[in-house]
Amino acid sequence: MQISAGRPITINATAIMRKLGYKPWRDPKTGKESFIRRLGQAFYPRFHVYVLYEEDRTPVIDLHMDWRRPMHKKGQKSYEDAESDTVQEEARRIIQILDSIQ
Repeated sequence: MQISAGRPITINATAIMRKLGYKPWRDPKTGKESFIRRLGQAFYPRFHVYVLYEEDRTPVIDLHMDWRRPMHKKGQKSYEDAESDTVQEEARRIIQILDSIQ
């Protein structure tokens, strides 16, 4: 699910995501940088986001939930979710906080 701030925001992605309660995370296999927010003490389930920017510096947050560790087996179903009620609720929370950022 993609969430747009709707306007340019001058602070960087790390600062934005920290305000939202997310921590930086780098995938050790791919080296891709993203952000996560755990739902409990364990590493999974967790919210996982990538932050992209439009040409005018409007941040777009690509949000999904990782229910469990990926197995990477042929024919294995994905354990990601981008449309559940839990993800929808998190999206509403993110939009509300983004609206309050200067």
